[in-house]
Amino acid sequence: MPEITKTSTAPKKRNHYISYIKGYAIISVILIHLIDWSNIAVNSTGNWFKELLFPGVFFFMSTAGSVVYIAYGQSEAWTKPAWKLLKRGGQLVATYYIYNIIKLFVYDFSKEPFYWQYTEHGKMTIKNILTLQSFSSPIGILLTIGILIMLSPLLLLITKKIKYPNILITTGLFIIAFFAYFYKTSGIISDTLYSKNNIMFPLALWSMPFIAGYLIAAFGFEEKKNWWLAIFLPLSVVLYFYQVKNGLSIKPSGSMYPLQPYYMVMSLLFMTLLFYKFYLLEKIPSTLMKKVLALIRFWGDSTLSIYIGHWVVIDLIMWIFFPQYKLIWWAVPAVLVLYSIIQHKKIREYIINQV
Repeated sequence: MPEITKTSTAPKKRNHYISYIKGYAIISVILIHLIDWSNIAVNSTGNWFKELLFPGVFFFMSTAGSVVYIAYGQSEAWTKPAWKLLKRGGQLVATYYIYNIIKLFVYDFSKEPFYWQYTEHGKMTIKNILTLQSFSSPIGILLTIGILIMLSPLLLLITKKIKYPNILITTGLFIIAFFAYFYKTSGIISDTLYSKNNIMFPLALWSMPFIAGYLIAAFGFEEKKNWWLAIFLPLSVVLYFYQVKNGLSIKPSGSMYPLQPYYMVMSLLFMTLLFYKFYLLEKIPSTLMKKVLALIRFWGDSTLSIYIGHWVVIDLIMWIFFPQYKLIWWAVPAVLVLYSIIQHKKIREYIINQV
């Protein structure tokens, strides 16, 4: 998930677990893109392992909501955090458009068949990019996260002004789910919220992971992991049998587009299991393990830079070395390692602040 705030050092009071989850998210998203964009053949066993990566997309969105609460939920003021969130969300929206527009004018799209759906039909234009009819880079998740962050001051306002804010926000989440899955509407507002005829991650659907992440942080992040396990494990079992009974995909990737309850609940269960996993890993008295965990946290807190950076590398490699797409498997990790080496002083601070 793109970081909301930037710091020069690893903050001592930062929640380690949200950084772990964000780190898992960025690693998963990168691996998904490397597999898909290199056209690498994956066998049936590999496909099942690949399914463990897809909750990372959910984490990308939900941890954005979690960070909003962790960063500002306990502050007494509302106006200053609201302006910061509006600014940060606007930066993500601007990043989306700037990257797409620059790539539109410099990239050779004839070397990437994926974009022919736009170029061969005359849709790859600046007007269509601005109106979300096409894109020159599939980074639409940044746009949706940016807009949700700009709207998130409303969640903070409820948290600060309402007596039982979490209950009200949870009720709102279920209302959104009801309209999303049981009450079909039409019209310009509905088309916008559900991304009909545009390429954006649907706000009405993906706001649910964002709000869920906010609520998990508000109720208690990893410290309530036993609660989350008690909630999401039985829900996952129920939804699993629902999928099987109705002949629906039991793979998380089969319920992502459009976003379905099965994918969300399975992702929340997987997030809970990661809480336990990282809790156990932190108990290992190993210097190497401490360094690995610090690196994961650093990557998690640097997701915007890494996310944009890995797309720049993918685009350049696929353009310059066409059609040797598999070279991205060497280039992207190499650049990530180089970035980590350059930031070694900051990573060392993460190691020092392990406790």
